[in-house]
Amino acid sequence: MFVDYYALLEITPTATSEEIKAAFKKQAMRWHPDRNPGVDTNPQMQLINEAKLILLDEEARVKYDLQYSRFRQYQTE
Repeated sequence: MFVDYYALLEITPTATSEEIKAAFKKQAMRWHPDRNPGVDTNPQMQLINEAKLILLDEEARVKYDLQYSRFRQYQTE
């Protein structure tokens, strides 16, 4: 299953590194286990961390963007 990291972090595909870092921080604060007692936020936190790692790595982001464009094209069909 394809995960839309841009939607997950609530950013656009043209987001800069600074925007990605800010969006990660916002989502991490929102889904942090200490702020959500009694709720298992680990899966969401893992996805947020994964999104940050991939989108901040230039080489990984290029590969992801290729898959992302295919995903978006599939959605519109």
